[in-house]
Amino acid sequence: MPTHARRTLRLPADHQSPAHARAAVREVLAEAGLAELLDEALLLTTELSTNGVVHAGTDIDVDVQVDEAGVTVTVTDFQGGAAIGPARAPDHFAEGGRGLLLVDQFASAWGTTHGEGSKGVWFRLDKPPPRPAPAAPEKRDWLTFLAETSELLAQSLDAELTLALIPQLVVPRLGEWCAVHTAGEWGALTLATYLHRDESALPLLRAKLDEVAPRIREAATGRSAVTLPRPFDGVAVPLIARGQLLGTMTVGRHVDRLHSPDDVAIIADLARRVALALDNARIHAERESIAQAFQRALLPVALPRVAGMELGAEYVPASTGTDVGGDFYDVLPLEGDRLLVSIGDVCGKGARAAALTGLVRDVLRVLVRDGRELPRVMELLNTTMLERGDGKHCTLAAAVVSRDGEYLNVDLCLAGHDKPALVHPDGGTALVGEGGTAVGLLDTITSRLTRIRLAPGDALVFYTDGITERRREGEFYGQDRLRQELAGLTGLPAQVVAARLRAAALAWSPEQPRDDIALLVLRNAPEAG
Repeated sequence: MPTHARRTLRLPADHQSPAHARAAVREVLAEAGLAELLDEALLLTTELSTNGVVHAGTDIDVDVQVDEAGVTVTVTDFQGGAAIGPARAPDHFAEGGRGLLLVDQFASAWGTTHGEGSKGVWFRLDKPPPRPAPAAPEKRDWLTFLAETSELLAQSLDAELTLALIPQLVVPRLGEWCAVHTAGEWGALTLATYLHRDESALPLLRAKLDEVAPRIREAATGRSAVTLPRPFDGVAVPLIARGQLLGTMTVGRHVDRLHSPDDVAIIADLARRVALALDNARIHAERESIAQAFQRALLPVALPRVAGMELGAEYVPASTGTDVGGDFYDVLPLEGDRLLVSIGDVCGKGARAAALTGLVRDVLRVLVRDGRELPRVMELLNTTMLERGDGKHCTLAAAVVSRDGEYLNVDLCLAGHDKPALVHPDGGTALVGEGGTAVGLLDTITSRLTRIRLAPGDALVFYTDGITERRREGEFYGQDRLRQELAGLTGLPAQVVAARLRAAALAWSPEQPRDDIALLVLRNAPEAG
C-alpha cells in the first residue's frame, strides 16, 4: 500500500523521549485524518518507547507510517539485539513484558525486526469498519473489556508496572482522565500516577486533584464510591483487597456525557480487579525481599583478607523471584592463617533447599574448626543429612588452605562435586582432585583427600554446574570451554578472574540461567602479603 504520511526520528535514552514519540504519532495521524486510531496508537507507542529508553537504556528509532488502511509504528532499540522490554524478562509475555502484552491485545498485527546490534517491535492498527457509535459501550463490550483488563493485570507481579498500567486502561474508555492514590500508614493517600486524554491538560489536572482531595479521602475512609462536584465531574472509588485499603482510583467523566450508574458499576468492578492485582504485587514483593535476604544470608558478606592469598567470588541466581537457590560458597578463616574454602550445590530450590544449604555450611564449619579431617567431615555430614530423612542431597567441594613458604598447600576433598580447575601462570590448566559421593544419598560414601600445591601465580577455581551445564541450543558450556576461558585470564587478580568467567558464561548463551552459578577463585599471590 502507498504511504500517505511518515515520520522517522531518533530519540535519546531520556525520560522525555516517550512524549516526543507520542507527539510524532499524534502529528502523523492528524495529518492523515485517522483520529479513531489515536488512543490505541498513543498507548502502544508509549509502552514500547518507555521500555526502550528506560529498560533497554539505549537511544531509540521511532518510525510512523500511515497508509489508506491504517498506521504502522516501529520502535527500535540498540542494546546488542536485545528486544524492547525489561531486560530482566526476556519472555515478553511474562511479568516484565508489559509492552508486548498491550501490543498483543490491541494491535491488528505485530512483530519484531532485527538488525546488526538492534532489535525493534512494530505494531499495526487498521481502521475499524464504519458503524454508528453508540452513546455508551454495550454491555458485551464492557464484559470483554473487563476480561481483557483482568488478563493484563494478572500478568504483572510488579507494583510499579501495575500502577502505570491502570490509567492507560481507563483513559479514554471510561473517562477523560484517571488518577490513582496509594494508601500509606494510617491511611494517608499519596498520588501515585495520573493521566489525561489531553497531555497538555496534565498540569491543570494535577492542581485540580489537590482541590478535590477531601472528596477522594471520603472514598477511602468510607470505602465506597464518591462523586466529585462540578466542574470537576467524576467518581472516586476505593481500592480494597482482602479487606485492606490500598488506595483510591478516581475517574473523570467524558466531556460529552456524565457517568451513568452502569459506568460507576464498571469503574467499581475494575477497581476491585486493580486492587487485587496491586495486592498480589505487594505480597510478591514482600516474599521476594524475604527470599533475597535469605539468599544473602547464605553467602559471605565479604571475603576475608589473608596475607599472600587472593580470593574472588561471583554468584548468579537462576531466579530473581521468591525462590532461594541451593548453590553456595563459603570462606572461613582458621587458626594459623589457614582458610576453609567450600562450594556446594544442594538439590532443589526454595525454603527447604535454603535450610539445607545453611545446615551443610554450618556443620562443615563446626566440624573443621573442631579439628576433623575433611574425609571424616564428609562422613559425619552425610550421616546428619540422612537423619533428616527428607531425601535431599548435596554435592560439595571443601579445602583447607595453608601457606608453606612461597607455596599454598590445599587439602581438597570432593563429595560428588565437579573438580576445580588449576590454572598456571603460563596458561596451562588441569582439573584436580578425586571424585567422591554426594552427601545425603547413600549410607556409606567415598571421599578422598588430595594435596595440591599452588606455586606463586597459580589459581584454583571452584564452580557449580550452573556454569558448565549452561546451555545454548542444546549444547553445554562444559569444562573444556571453562578451561579455555581460564587460560586467557592468567595473571589477573582473583576477583577479576571470577568476574570475567561469570561474564563469559552468561554471554555465551542468550537464555536465562536455568541453574544458579557460583564461582570461587583462590590465587597464590605472595607479593600481596
